Amino acid sequence: MDAARQRWLEAHPYLAPVARLDEAVAAALADASPAPAVAEPDWEAYLPDFQAGVPLLRSAAAGLDLSSAVGELLGVLVERLAGDAALPEKLREGCRSLAEAWRAEPSEPARAAGWVLSGEGKAPAQPGLLQYLAWSAAARLLAPVAATFAEWRDEARWGHSQCPSCGALPVMGRLVPGDGVRERQLACGCCGTRWSFQRIGCPYCGNADSGRLSILEAEGEGGLRLDLCEECKGYSKTLAGEGDPALLLADWTSLHLDVLARERGYQRKGTSLYEL
Repeated sequence: MDAARQRWLEAHPYLAPVARLDEAVAAALADASPAPAVAEPDWEAYLPDFQAGVPLLRSAAAGLDLSSAVGELLGVLVERLAGDAALPEKLREGCRSLAEAWRAEPSEPARAAGWVLSGEGKAPAQPGLLQYLAWSAAARLLAPVAATFAEWRDEARWGHSQCPSCGALPVMGRLVPGDGVRERQLACGCCGTRWSFQRIGCPYCGNADSGRLSILEAEGEGGLRLDLCEECKGYSKTLAGEGDPALLLADWTSLHLDVLARERGYQRKGTSLYEL
């Protein structure tokens, strides 16, 4: 465990259970080497869809189908987590149930992955657990493609609040350090993509009236704050300071701020993999 993560957990000990799950999934994915290959999208064919606001994973023209590859990693994850004594029994039991069912039906992991990635079809057993595990696997597989996508896409032509990779609404944002007016990025809680967005405005309802937008600073939280919208009562967690982006944009590291927002009457409208 790196020093920044250790300090964060010492200051927020109630996050330890979800931190253990995050570590267990990361270790299982690291052991699943080499990762299944993912073909490069057809960028030229995808361009019209991109310009029309269609996210990469929802574009048939891009030809990027992750279902089989994510399904392969899902199988590894549930087998590994089912036997991890450091995890809660309820979670291990969910993984054991999935593993047993999938041994009898080898095509089920890919089907489950397809449901998670597309949101279409009949929900499989253990949907919440599968959402978390499948997106964890997808984020790993997408990493090389996401890097190319970030260089390829024209952020000014995107301009949408939903993730350009998977279409999810953001759970977090970041004000990128720099001179003058800082660029605002949004961060996807599913696939981990970050993208540029307008500096002022609610990413959920589009409200740009400064009188209906406010900020709740969080003392001692590594530069994290809550950006609040009085129009739709939504909020986004925003890294406005110099804290470690890899740690503080992970969503799970700031679940206590989601609780703080809910206590004040605001609603989490972004797509999160964590239940409150």
